[in-house]
Amino acid sequence: MNDAVLVGIRAIAAGALVVAISMLSDKLKPKMFAGLLGGAPSVATVSLLVNGIAMGSAKDAVAAAGMIAGAVGLVFFSLAAAVLVKHLGAIAGSAIAWLAWAIPAVGLYWLFLH
Repeated sequence: MNDAVLVGIRAIAAGALVVAISMLSDKLKPKMFAGLLGGAPSVATVSLLVNGIAMGSAKDAVAAAGMIAGAVGLVFFSLAAAVLVKHLGAIAGSAIAWLAWAIPAVGLYWLFLH
């Protein structure tokens, strides 16, 4: 399949799924779940689906493992940022917390996907 067609399918499908999940999540309490559930998980799900259809499940396994490594890094970033932003301010705290994402994400990538 042409790369431009795949990008178009991803964009349309991801947008539709983001809207659908956001509408569903908006009914939940507290309202913050609408933003959490409507973004990255929806786009990742559609991306895996389109890649799986176009390129096969072997490439999906690699992409999913990379997403898991990034998610683990995001947990570390969130924990570090919660502490560092209070003590160093938004810019410096976020910049240093980025390392807390990069180290585990790159480490997991190197261990399992390299």
